[in-house]
Amino acid sequence: MRYLVTIFLALFIVCKPDAFGQFTPAPVVISQQTTVRNGDTFYVHKVEKYQTIFSICKTYGIASNTLIEDNPEIQNGLRTGDTIYVRKAVVTQKKYINHIVRWYENLAAIAKKYNVTEESIIKLNSLEGNLIKVRQVLKIPQDEGVTQSEEIVQSEVERTTVKQAYDVSLVLPVGSNNTLNQDGNNNYLDFYQGFLLALEDLKEEGMSVNLKVFDLSDYSTGTLLAQTGKLEGSEIIIGPIFMNEVEPVLEYASQRGIPLVSPMDPKTETLIEGHPKFYQVSSNPYSQQVDLLKNISANSYVTLIYESSNHDAALVDMTKEILNSRGIRFSSLSYNVLSGRSISPQIAGKLSKVSMNNVIVASNSEAFVSDVLRNLNLLSSRSNYKITLYGTPRWRNFESVDFNYYHSMNLHLSLQYYIDYTEEIVKRFLARYRALYGSEPTPYSFQAYDVAYYFLGALYHFGPDFSERIERYSRELLQTDLRFVKKGENNGFINNTTRQVIYNPDYSIDISRLNR
Repeated sequence: MRYLVTIFLALFIVCKPDAFGQFTPAPVVISQQTTVRNGDTFYVHKVEKYQTIFSICKTYGIASNTLIEDNPEIQNGLRTGDTIYVRKAVVTQKKYINHIVRWYENLAAIAKKYNVTEESIIKLNSLEGNLIKVRQVLKIPQDEGVTQSEEIVQSEVERTTVKQAYDVSLVLPVGSNNTLNQDGNNNYLDFYQGFLLALEDLKEEGMSVNLKVFDLSDYSTGTLLAQTGKLEGSEIIIGPIFMNEVEPVLEYASQRGIPLVSPMDPKTETLIEGHPKFYQVSSNPYSQQVDLLKNISANSYVTLIYESSNHDAALVDMTKEILNSRGIRFSSLSYNVLSGRSISPQIAGKLSKVSMNNVIVASNSEAFVSDVLRNLNLLSSRSNYKITLYGTPRWRNFESVDFNYYHSMNLHLSLQYYIDYTEEIVKRFLARYRALYGSEPTPYSFQAYDVAYYFLGALYHFGPDFSERIERYSRELLQTDLRFVKKGENNGFINNTTRQVIYNPDYSIDISRLNR
């Protein structure tokens, strides 16, 4: 098979349920208590320990999104002892046909093929979750009944739909050798699952999408995929992931005026020239550093500290250029980490004793950063120097640096990706992802949602020529902020927005965002 219509929940086909490290849901017994709300009949169900949205929906034979819509308080998860209302499905006599499962199919693909729900197939075949096997014979329900409220929703969608489905192509290296993360899971199946959740939200806005998913490992190269002509008719192409595969697909897309989005690889920025409908999602290091230093005023006391080994020479030169271009005077200090025990007096000589010191440490070396922060902390705690610290995105992953220093010296970071788990949109995404997939989303899942929700939203609201509006277009996203700038008359666009994260002395964290 040369492209996959869908690969939804493929992890569940190839892995046993315990491969995800999840607890076993408690058995669910259909409640004997019912009530009538707004003319509809509901079961009154009391949640027991370890019951999940999926296990409850499976037992009662309803869709998870229906349960969440009827009980909005559970979108952030179930709690033991909660009382929820489960809509009583309208049961009709159903006919069915037989379907033999192919090697490339999963339950979602089969359900979509026959325009039925996964839950109806599970119930009719007494399946255990979403697990199916190759060559298994499934009964597929026909003439599926819906409740009155579902009929109303469907008729409303039909009345508001003004265009047939948009043709969207997603190109991922699902079957290649470099797709597994540290836990052994497939990064790009995670990406695909996040993408599907964005489609669900866009569907609520009235958008219909005809999605084609191409597994690049089936084609060896992006060139071969482009030569098949199967991307013809696409109104937008998202992917491939890596630069060497993006280039031939981009040439194909540009010749046909199809927008192409590079969702992750920052190196594809070099392809912007001559491709006016190309979008580079990853912001470059220069944009990140500009955003980091944007709030330092020209009359501030600024000190730049870096390692004399020149490991981060490009970062140092970039920082100096930005400060000079903004007319900010600064002093510099470089030293070797081996001399760190005696460097404190030299650092003190670069600082003001009475004013706030903006100290930029242009280094990604964990050992060097740890030494600089140790010396700065001594000056701050013992000699009362006032310090505001500026670092690099890699500092978030340091393990040997004392994180207390980050808060005590008001560390500022400029990050492409940052998830604020207190936000309602993030809580909603987590609840739905866990309910649908039975696992935790990875950064790939969040990134896919953001990319799909942003670009397909632009396609839906502005049409295929959304490039004319993209520089003024923004959406509230999960882990990424996107605002695109055109890099020349006949060139493409690059994202120049980051999230600034500030560590406060009271151990709180502030996040400066595009839409906040």
